[in-house]
Amino acid sequence: MIDITAYLMMATAAASGSDCRSGSWDKVVENTEARVVHQQPLKVPRDPLGSKYPDACVRIGFQIDGSGRPIDVRIDRSSENRSLDVAARETLKKYRFEVPSNEAATPFALVFVSPSSESP
Repeated sequence: MIDITAYLMMATAAASGSDCRSGSWDKVVENTEARVVHQQPLKVPRDPLGSKYPDACVRIGFQIDGSGRPIDVRIDRSSENRSLDVAARETLKKYRFEVPSNEAATPFALVFVSPSSESP
């Protein structure tokens, strides 16, 4: 496995990643990023052929429980790369967030970007 930093989408993100934040999702992701109190590095398995991952992003939606853990984790927008989708989902499970107060219906989402620019 390669160990890289989890990329939370920022304004300078690659064009391919911006699709995951388009429309109403940009504000949702921004609000979720502000709640992060602990994050883990994204670990994506090496490509068996040694190829770099294509530019891609995955948007993961979830809720936050009373202890700040993500629950009801789901892929809202797939990267079309199973390894990246699974790695992002597993990484998110290790994140911790500020506990929302009376925001049971508030959507939360984070975006992870492929490690295409990283060397394997």
